[in-house]
Amino acid sequence: MMVTLVGLLLMSIMTQCVLCQTRNQIGEYCITETFRPQCSKNEVILMQGATYGRMHVGRCLTAEEVEAHRTAVGDNPQYFRCSVEVLDILDQRCSGKAECEVRVPEILEKTVSPCFTGLMVYLEASYDCITVADEKRSCTIKASTNPTHIISSSPQQRICGREFHPWIVESPVGQRISVTLIDFNGKVTDDVNRHLCNSYGIIVDREGKRNVSICGGKGQRQSKQYMSTGNTLEIYFEEITDNKGRFMLSLEAVGCSDIIPPDDTWLKRNLDVIVIGCYSNRLTWKLSCSEGKWIGVLGNCSIKENLDHKETDVSTSLSTISHNEQVLAIVAISGCTFAICLVIVCIGVVCLRRIYIRYKSQQDYKTLTLNRNPPEANQQLIGRTANENGLSFKSAPTYSVFFEDNGIKDARDNIPIQ
Repeated sequence: MMVTLVGLLLMSIMTQCVLCQTRNQIGEYCITETFRPQCSKNEVILMQGATYGRMHVGRCLTAEEVEAHRTAVGDNPQYFRCSVEVLDILDQRCSGKAECEVRVPEILEKTVSPCFTGLMVYLEASYDCITVADEKRSCTIKASTNPTHIISSSPQQRICGREFHPWIVESPVGQRISVTLIDFNGKVTDDVNRHLCNSYGIIVDREGKRNVSICGGKGQRQSKQYMSTGNTLEIYFEEITDNKGRFMLSLEAVGCSDIIPPDDTWLKRNLDVIVIGCYSNRLTWKLSCSEGKWIGVLGNCSIKENLDHKETDVSTSLSTISHNEQVLAIVAISGCTFAICLVIVCIGVVCLRRIYIRYKSQQDYKTLTLNRNPPEANQQLIGRTANENGLSFKSAPTYSVFFEDNGIKDARDNIPIQ
């Protein structure tokens, strides 16, 4: 009796350990075991995969069993490596819930056995825990490049998504909002219902002036529903009942948010391309949006560049030059300019000095000539010089000078000349 209890306890511990390892991993669940996924607060289960049958040798199906059965019936694929996908069954039972419990034998009641009898079948499943918006805190969601999820809830528990309290989804200005439906209602077997829209709610795009139905129940587990025109959406849910099942909306901000242009620039955006130009000149730069980020080089309008600037594989923009190189270039240009100015000033000083010396020599020569010539010759020389310079000249009165023993006297007023 004691041994039996210890064995049961060990089996329970092993089962719990296997369940602990199944989040984001593939786990095996034998025919006598139960699949019990659990998530934390504000998280729900999202099944990633589920297969039922005899896929390979492992914990639930040993190699000895497979070899013994193969010896008896031969190598028939209906006995080994036979399986069927049961993701839709586990979606209805577990996805969108914080926890669930599924006994492996119950799966056979929902589907046709993919294998012949004779060997044990088992479940292979994987799931993830997805964080969802807490509607008890706020009905406003800030969408980003990392998807945000909202889950449908029963009318009794629902707070957001009602007529007067819709889900309000906002993204940064310049980005749009992508809405994706993850439907847990299972497969659709007939073609008639596959083309019908089972409305789960309405998406209101006030900027785009459009109302779009959230269409599910078409057999597609995941489908794109809408891409917003602006950066704001309102979402209203229908009165969902358990018969319609559960669903999840994935909300993601797409594109790049608007940027603030630098001073003295203009900006023009066309979807995922921005052109920025300078008011003071004809310089322009082009930026492209990639994975939520602007890619490209943004220059500076204060740096004078070639006005015929064009995009090339090799950038010639001064903005790519380091700060130290710019300082060295400015210092070198300033030094060359100062040296050239200094040379020009020196040449000018030398030329002016030579002209002055030449002029001074001419004046001294004329003065010397006047002193040596008699008055009549001086008057003729001055008159000729005036005529050459275009000036009028009248003869000055002639003075007679005679010598006496007492000194030189003027003949007109007899004033002695000292």
